[in-house]
Amino acid sequence: MAKWVSSNVLDSGLNYIKSNATQMLLISAYTAGDSYATVVANKLNAGVTMTSTDYTLGSSGNNRTLTVASGKTDTATASAGGTPDLHIAFTDGTANVIWVMDETSNQAITSGNTLTFPGPVYTSNQPI
Repeated sequence: MAKWVSSNVLDSGLNYIKSNATQMLLISAYTAGDSYATVVANKLNAGVTMTSTDYTLGSSGNNRTLTVASGKTDTATASAGGTPDLHIAFTDGTANVIWVMDETSNQAITSGNTLTFPGPVYTSNQPI
């Protein structure tokens, strides 16, 4: 049996991120389902401000993608080793964690140093 969903459906989730994720944080630790308060307590920077123009909708085959603008910078406000794994969290800046992804370089962070954020891509896949 074939399965398919309209790109409008796939975009709705991506548009939620685009419309609501107003802050990007580097965090020192994350467990799936951590509260906003826990994520903020683990932050290593003040937070990069995001607007809807920092996100671009696109496609990869039949899947839809949301690409985050790369190169945003901030100053580390805390230090952390590369372990446990560092993560990047997108929040609404007030109460909700919207998306958390692994930060793959896991470099040690020193307070006062400049952080440069990558341009991650979130993919909304066709159903399987």
